[in-house]
Amino acid sequence: MIIIIFIYGALGYWACGKTIYANKIRIGKATDLFLTRLIFGLLFGFVLIPVAVLKMILFR
Repeated sequence: MIIIIFIYGALGYWACGKTIYANKIRIGKATDLFLTRLIFGLLFGFVLIPVAVLKMILFR
């Protein structure tokens, strides 16, 4: 179960970077930047992961 949560967190973090924060410059502390992206990825990963995969496939 823990492994699934880590995989989901990593995919959510990746998807958040590909969708919400794509082509954006973010300024702040490294921990704040990491944690906000991780939290958004964990909370909205069920939506962001499929959108990021579709974006990756359709817009190569």
